[in-house]
Parts: sequence; structure tokens; C-alpha cells
Amino acid sequence: MEDKTVSLVNGRFNVGYMEAGSGPDLLFIHGAGGLMWDPFLEQLSQHHRVLAPKLPGTANSTGVEWLMDHHDVFYFYWDFLDAMGVDDVIVVGHSMGGWFAAEVAAMQPSRVSKLVLIAPAGLWNDDYPVADFFAMLPNELVPALFHDTNHPGAQMMTAPPPEDPDELRTVTVERAKMLQTAARFMWPIPDKRLSERIHRVTSPTLIVWGASDGLISPQYAEDFNRAIPNSEVAMFNASGHMPQVEEPEAVLGKIGEFLST
Repeated sequence: MEDKTVSLVNGRFNVGYMEAGSGPDLLFIHGAGGLMWDPFLEQLSQHHRVLAPKLPGTANSTGVEWLMDHHDVFYFYWDFLDAMGVDDVIVVGHSMGGWFAAEVAAMQPSRVSKLVLIAPAGLWNDDYPVADFFAMLPNELVPALFHDTNHPGAQMMTAPPPEDPDELRTVTVERAKMLQTAARFMWPIPDKRLSERIHRVTSPTLIVWGASDGLISPQYAEDFNRAIPNSEVAMFNASGHMPQVEEPEAVLGKIGEFLST
């Protein structure tokens, strides 16, 4: 994996992104927690050229002030792909990134060959509203995110803060940046009328969900399935909001099967 930067839109954005692998181009759009190169992305890069940009306002990506609303974000991803010389692309997104991925596919459907949405935000139903994760404490957030609260990823979220002052400052600032950026586009209610645009998605679509998701109800899987004509649902019973973390082998197996057909 290489950590790179690219300048977009005449220097408005200086974007950090991760790239690895070769093969069909695959854009990964991260969620509100930011981007981390994990075994899931590493395995995807075994058969694809994975491009994973860091949303402006997170990590070392700058220019968030030019993203006035969520529509600007969708154009941002196409500007990034244009800069990468990508015309035909597989798009994979998780959570907030799943919403962005669906919007990207709706914006230029002919350029998205396949779409994978992992526990995506973006739709709203008053009968099972999306949880307000901005107001949740770590001890509330972990059981909402994980089926197994003893999973290493869950334990990491509840670990004591670093004792080193410099490390603590870095962790605190990065977390604040990520939440502030996510809130810019999702708060107070993550319903930005995707339902009025999602019919434009024509790509074959795989909707991946964890049955124990306490953040965005698994019931939304069927809402997305009904809204996207050529779509299917894969539900994972031993996962919460992060099935690609809790059940990576099973999720990768299903995604690999989907992308190879």
C-alpha cells in the first residue's frame, strides 16, 4: 500500500489517498470514523486497484471549506476519479461512505460498473430511525457497532486514552476533525433525499449488513433493496455495523463472488 496525495480543482483540495493492487479500479469510500488500511482493503487489493481517498477535513486531506453541502461531496469523488484517470469503476462504501457511494452511482450511473454498500446511511424511516451517534458515548457506541463487544476493534474503541501528551493530543484532534466533518453532512438527521435520486442507480448492487447493527437498523437493507432495481442483500448474523471488520472472510467471499460475475 502507498500513501499518496493529489491536488484537485486548481489546488482547492489537497487529498491524501491510499492506493494498492492492480486490476479493475475500485473506489473505497470510508465512513465517519475515517480511513484505515485494514485486512479488508488489503484483500480487495489482491484483485483490484484500490483507491481510497481521505475525505477533506479528515487526516491530511484539506479543502473541506469548499464542501458547502453533501452535493459538493459527490462531485468531489468524481473529481478525484477524473484525476486518477478512472472512467469505469467499482464503488464500495461503508456507513456514511455507503451513502456517498450510492449518490456517486446515481450521479454518473454509466461509469459505475458495480456497487457495494456496507451498512449504508442515506435513507430514513420514522419506524426505525438512524441512531444519533454524535451524541453517543463510547460505552454506548461500541455495542451499537459490534456484535461481539470483545472483538479487538471494539476493545480498541474503549481502550484508555494514551498517556503520552503528544499522542493524546493527536488522537483527540483527529477524532474531533472526523466527527466535525461527518456532522457537516449528516447532522442532525442523515436524510438528504437520497430516496429521490436512488432510482438513478443502474449498477448491479450488493447490500451488505450485519444483523446486530445497532446504529443503522438492518431493516434498511430491504429499503435499499427495494429502491435499487438490480440489487441483492447479504446479511451477516455475527456482525454489527462493521461486518467487514467482524466477519471479513465471509464478507470478502460474498463480495468476491459478486464482483466476479
